[in-house]
Amino acid sequence: MSRGIDLGDSAMHLLDRSTFINYGENGPNITQATERINHLTGTKAELLEAIAYLALQVGTYRHRSNEDAPLALHNIETILRQYKERR
Repeated sequence: MSRGIDLGDSAMHLLDRSTFINYGENGPNITQATERINHLTGTKAELLEAIAYLALQVGTYRHRSNEDAPLALHNIETILRQYKERR
């Protein structure tokens, strides 16, 4: 794995919602998040690769979420229909 991807993975781990202690329901704000990862260092190329990697992760998650939404709605509609049929 390249150093940029390692940096991106480290940032994701450090900012994982399960590790948000004392940050409230919404997690840390951008300043707090930046402070939490400011010890991560790399060359400009490595940091740019980390940014690109994380941006691709976000894009992929959004795409998957958009694909899953119609399936979830269909499943809910099916459950509601079956419930109404049983009543």
